[in-house]
Amino acid sequence: MTRQTMLRRLSKENTHFQDIKNQAWKEAACHLLEESNKPISSIALQLGFSEAAAFSRAFKRWTKQTPKQYRNSAA
Repeated sequence: MTRQTMLRRLSKENTHFQDIKNQAWKEAACHLLEESNKPISSIALQLGFSEAAAFSRAFKRWTKQTPKQYRNSAA
């Protein structure tokens, strides 16, 4: 599928590629925070973030909580 075709189809569904990517990251991050005791910095790197601070900012944007707050509330 070409890029333009994908963008057109996503537009018909009233969504964007970045929205889908962010949702996938959020779900993966939540799963890792709930199911593992890995340090948040390791999870950040595993998900492709350059540093833990960037991951924390993104996670807070997605969930309105820091990764630490989310992990503590899920326990």
